[in-house]
Amino acid sequence: MAIVTFRDWTLTVDYEVTKATYASVVNGSAEDCKCNDCMNYIADRERAFPDEIKLLFDQLGVDYRKESEVWRMYKHKDGMHIYSGIFHFKGSFEGKDCFVTSDGRNGTFSMTDINESVSIGFRIASQLPYFKDSEGLVQVEFETKVPWTLDKKLESDW
Repeated sequence: MAIVTFRDWTLTVDYEVTKATYASVVNGSAEDCKCNDCMNYIADRERAFPDEIKLLFDQLGVDYRKESEVWRMYKHKDGMHIYSGIFHFKGSFEGKDCFVTSDGRNGTFSMTDINESVSIGFRIASQLPYFKDSEGLVQVEFETKVPWTLDKKLESDW
């Protein structure tokens, strides 16, 4: 197990298991979906995450091109599109849990801003994981703003 310190979190990661799991995945969920919103995300994926987050993912063994799930939430008033998504790594974390709940099931997310376009959070969850064993997974939640780069006729307005 490796220890990664990122901002106010201490992340304990089984790097080898995480890296091997992502290496066995052919496509991220956006490639498998192929809807216009996902194709737009793919077109700007390289710029969707700042170097700080790409470095973190590398330290965790996570391939940022293979998200477990991604979806376009809405078009911001500035014209950018807000996407949300998830990744996982095998391990644990100490620090703020991004899922805020009063009943253990329903809640909201309190993400940490990385810059004006990206926020991130960690929680113990295993929704749509690539891992064969979902025990001991940390779910990495993210939100990112990307421009519409595909043909404007394909752009969602909502």
